[in-house]
Amino acid sequence: MTKTDAEADNSAPRAAAGSPAAMPLFYKRPEALRADRHGALGVTLAPDYGFAADTHAVPVNAIEFGIAARHYPIVFAAGTTPPAAVAVLGLRRNRNLFVDAAGAWAEEIYIPSYVRRYPFVLARNDDASEFALCIDMESGKIGPDGDMPLFEGSEPSEAVRKALDFCGAFQREARESEAVLAKLAEHDLLVANEGRFTLPGGEVLTVNDFCIVDEARFSALSDEVFLDLRRSGALPVIYAHLWSMRNWADLTRRTAAA
Repeated sequence: MTKTDAEADNSAPRAAAGSPAAMPLFYKRPEALRADRHGALGVTLAPDYGFAADTHAVPVNAIEFGIAARHYPIVFAAGTTPPAAVAVLGLRRNRNLFVDAAGAWAEEIYIPSYVRRYPFVLARNDDASEFALCIDMESGKIGPDGDMPLFEGSEPSEAVRKALDFCGAFQREARESEAVLAKLAEHDLLVANEGRFTLPGGEVLTVNDFCIVDEARFSALSDEVFLDLRRSGALPVIYAHLWSMRNWADLTRRTAAA
């Protein structure tokens, strides 16, 4: 199962197994789906986000900002070109405040699509001429006792077809997101930032290595630049990002209660 270059994941692993250090977040041993190799396996559909429990930030696409901003601070990773947006899930490294010990995500809290696509991902082959749907063979969601088979004979199952559609849509949104977020860098709107949060017991936690939109620079933009941001679709992204900053207080409360 392949997709065109327009739907490929720029951050995806090669279809052939690579170094674990080169893998994107969550993925450890992705393999291109093949009926002769994975025909006896299935995927567990019951929600279990335990794989994300030790992750304090996950990527989000621009299209997700509106809903994600209701629940998480959205910031931009330092040193990435174009800017890469992430939803902050915790104030401590390797601690996701929204996943409990049973692997359940907090109720009525938006789950980023990057998380929801796991254990599937689109990956490039060695010469980048085509792209295959892969599964992470290290995932507890994949195994002979899965709820839904990966293949029905030699054909992909409904679960796999839906996963392919979802991953394809995710990558199209990622490409669109890159173009929108590039406008923030083009107009020099991002500045390095650091957050310091004091818990009720007096412990001070520091979150750094991220950027935010400088409100003063944004307010001082010329009409021409403002129009360019509006035309590119960047304005809703900027406003949602700024609105999301209020969620640092909720992360502090969740950290204190954890």
